[in-house]
Amino acid sequence: MALRRASHLGYIIALCALVTDRVSKWWIIDILDLPERGRVVLLPFLNLRWAENRGVSFSLLTADSEVGRWGLVAATLLIVAGLGFWLRTVQDRLLALAIGLVMGGALGNIYDRAVFGYVADFVQFYIGSWSFAIFNVADSCITLGAALLIWDAFFGSTSVKNSGKVK
Repeated sequence: MALRRASHLGYIIALCALVTDRVSKWWIIDILDLPERGRVVLLPFLNLRWAENRGVSFSLLTADSEVGRWGLVAATLLIVAGLGFWLRTVQDRLLALAIGLVMGGALGNIYDRAVFGYVADFVQFYIGSWSFAIFNVADSCITLGAALLIWDAFFGSTSVKNSGKVK
């Protein structure tokens, strides 16, 4: 029963991450009209700035052609499918949360790439003339999920079992 509950939690988290990402992008694109405005200064270190990411993280491996675009969609869908299969076997809630965040974030970015041809990015942290990469809610979910996966690998219940220590 714990197996079923943990995987269900992961799928619910994935859905929540996807919906949160879509709602944030709807608000940014359709309500705030950031693509037309270009930039909105929120704080002395935080902007909403429109960016169309045609690559993967930090705009690496830019896919300007339709073949590249759909290749990235297909590759990301394969990753999501693999995570979905892994999630079915997960018994730990932290691991289910981590996988769900990565899946939901990836699905949010897949939607953008499939519908718009790019991933809509809009959050920009900066200090003076230095700026961090522009990102979105889906990217944040993926990053948090990946950090939790690393945490689980070193400190989670499965790493404790594998090391022979008793928790």
